[in-house]
Amino acid sequence: MELSDDDWVAVATSDALRRGAVLAHGEVVVWRSASGRLCAQPRRCPHLDWDLAEARVDGEELICPGHGWSFTVDGRAGKRNERGRFDDKGTVTTRPVRERDRRIEVRTA
Repeated sequence: MELSDDDWVAVATSDALRRGAVLAHGEVVVWRSASGRLCAQPRRCPHLDWDLAEARVDGEELICPGHGWSFTVDGRAGKRNERGRFDDKGTVTTRPVRERDRRIEVRTA
């Protein structure tokens, strides 16, 4: 099924969401990884409900300010142990996000 433009909402300009930036939009947080990949995911961390609007981007991961859980652009959740190993904590549901006409848009439907 083809999506119409009505199925997307603009959340930022491309300039406002540069590499390493995090933006909250309602119940979603949108972020851009160091390589430029976009991700839209739930705003609250599933671990202890921290607000990911305060998170930081580290390379290709979003890092929760609470207990350091990290999230990849494909929704994988985990935590790095002291040796750097990624301990899997499951997944979060990501939302389709696109960059079009210098706007960042998140799918609503």
